Amino acid sequence: MDAGLAAVIAGASGAGGAALAAWATGRAMVRQVHAQAESGFEQRLRERRHESYANLLSACDAVHDALNPVVGAATRPQLVDERRELWRSVNLALKEAQRAVRTAALVGPSDIAGKGQAMYDALHSLVDVWRAVPELPFDQRAIAYASANQVWEEASLAYMTRVEQVMQTFERPG
Repeated sequence: MDAGLAAVIAGASGAGGAALAAWATGRAMVRQVHAQAESGFEQRLRERRHESYANLLSACDAVHDALNPVVGAATRPQLVDERRELWRSVNLALKEAQRAVRTAALVGPSDIAGKGQAMYDALHSLVDVWRAVPELPFDQRAIAYASANQVWEEASLAYMTRVEQVMQTFERPG
């Protein structure tokens, strides 16, 4: 074999080795970028879910807070404007809770939507105890309220249990 051919073969082998190394490095970088992007997406999803789930629970608490003065006022005569204002607060809180249900449903997973809606429906039924029949005696309302509150507590516990399960999926074993 002459020296020129050996030099060409050596040069081609070196160039091929360099090209192979560059290709392998490129593939490794692409995998790393994909892993970082996936990790970033998971982190954003986790944060968004946490925020929306907490907002729904807060919105439900706000409905309870708005309903408390209505319940307190049920034992005393009120002016029409006072009653209207109390209910306006409850209605606004219910609308905010419904928005929070939709937001939680958007960030998923899919069964969260059903659990959130069930919780909202139970809360709405709780409110309806005080809205539906104003002339119902207070003691009968209190019994109906206690029953509706039990349904609410069960629905909110089911929601919170599922939320906890969903959020645990983001935890990585150490």
